[in-house]
Amino acid sequence: MLPAALHPVLLVIVPPDWEADPPALAELKRCLADEYGARLHLRQAQAPMKAPLPLFCGFWPKGITRYARRDVQPRVDQAFFSLEWLDVLADDAV
Repeated sequence: MLPAALHPVLLVIVPPDWEADPPALAELKRCLADEYGARLHLRQAQAPMKAPLPLFCGFWPKGITRYARRDVQPRVDQAFFSLEWLDVLADDAV
């Protein structure tokens, strides 16, 4: 059995004002587990960010990381969203 430090992990730093879409988050977790044997860890950022930041931690077999980035990034984009556009609409209505 591999030590915990060698398991692939996707750490996603989520901007403080962003929300998660539960079905899309479940799909992200499923993809990571089924396709890459990886786990998902989420952390809330303390400072403003433009978008969630996915970080590939632990041991990802050579050559897999490139494919995982292409496969996982769209799922990260779907799993988190900002309601900032509502503020823009409210400002325009005033």
